[in-house]
Amino acid sequence: MGEPLVEHTTEQRILRSTFASYAIQFARLGINFGAKLVLARLILPHGHGVYELALRIVTLASAIRDLGLPYHLVRDERRPYGTVFAFTAASGALITLALVALAPVFGFLAPELPVVLRVFAVWVLLDGLSVVPRAFFERELKIGSLIAPEVGRGIVIVAVSVGLAWLGWGYWSLVAGDLVGAALLAAYSWSQAWGKVPLKIEPELVPDLVRRSFLLFLIWISLQLVTYLDIYIVEWFRDTDTVGLYARAYGTVFLVATIAYPRALFPTLVEYLPNRARFVEFFRLSTIQLLGCQVVASYFLFFNPEKTVRILLGEGWEGAAPILRVLAFIPFFDQFTILGGEMLKAEHRDRPWLVIELLNLASLVGFGIFLAQRYGAAGMGAANYLLIGNLVMAWEVARVFGPRFRELVADLAQLYLIPLPFFALAAWLAPVASWSRFAASIAAAGLAAGLLAARYWKPFRAFFSPRPF
Repeated sequence: MGEPLVEHTTEQRILRSTFASYAIQFARLGINFGAKLVLARLILPHGHGVYELALRIVTLASAIRDLGLPYHLVRDERRPYGTVFAFTAASGALITLALVALAPVFGFLAPELPVVLRVFAVWVLLDGLSVVPRAFFERELKIGSLIAPEVGRGIVIVAVSVGLAWLGWGYWSLVAGDLVGAALLAAYSWSQAWGKVPLKIEPELVPDLVRRSFLLFLIWISLQLVTYLDIYIVEWFRDTDTVGLYARAYGTVFLVATIAYPRALFPTLVEYLPNRARFVEFFRLSTIQLLGCQVVASYFLFFNPEKTVRILLGEGWEGAAPILRVLAFIPFFDQFTILGGEMLKAEHRDRPWLVIELLNLASLVGFGIFLAQRYGAAGMGAANYLLIGNLVMAWEVARVFGPRFRELVADLAQLYLIPLPFFALAAWLAPVASWSRFAASIAAAGLAAGLLAARYWKPFRAFFSPRPF
């Protein structure tokens, strides 16, 4: 007789997927960190600004390509992978052609932008070819299968971008790296997924799928605008060089959040929908994990923007330091919205999430124009603290948690306050913008992280223990 089939529990699959996602993100961090150090020195802020303007446009075009289908696919019990793949491949080709034709329209932002967009538009098609295998592995909580494709993509992007930048290609090196990386990810992802993903194409499902995913599409468009529209406001009131400074500072602030983000959150919440206690507790632990990492990073960046910019970006980027200090605590005010959207999506409560993102978009544009006109890029950064929709999302989280919301608020207060004395002491002992403050802050970060880990080790261990919850 053959060996019995081993059925992994939900918690085992969550742990495997969580560790796999962190392996991916840490590998990408190691690869990208070294690349950014080099690219910031090979390409001036203006080149980074042109690239960022183009990147935001193709990213928005990719959202139009998908119409929210990959995100709905994770929660659709029919698992119509083949239908969604056929749709995104066809729409990706059409959107790419449309972007090539419309590229001259964007010339008012920067004179170099139209020709860049004509080439970068191909990314919309290439990126769309990998969305279904990625959705499949996330839906089945098998994120480990994406380690090789995603790490491989990172290595190729770095090799191409740095190599071409060294030869003097400027922003074209960044575009070429993204194109080659997207092509590799698509090919490699399908090599892992081929034979596992059911590819039956059922055209009759498309209208129903689009109807069910349409609010997710509107949410994704709104979220992209909330995340990326600020650089266009900076461009309008300042220039492309300032866009490069702002974009690199913004990316630095969210670097840790990108790594610590619980990628298995959404499929896990879908899995736990029938078990409300575990649903709530997993969301709470995910919030603690993400915010605990980000809080330590934000304090560090706030007290050491000058040295951080010097190490990460090098000479010529000094103007990013005051912007970085202003942006440092944005993740503090974005915590409910970052993870709360996944919670609403798991519950099929797309309409409240859309309202929240539209409120945030209106706030960002209104306050952003007002503050950027007066204070430049730093003012635009400050507008990110005034997003009204975040307050509504906090109310939505409170509704789901019920009486346990007070416990979550107490957790957040501890996460905010525990690291503060360590960093305040480091700031008091060492002068501003000094290497001694930088070194003292590293020690403060280590102590704060250790104390937070000790504080929350037991609830994490209890959740993943074999005992019934």
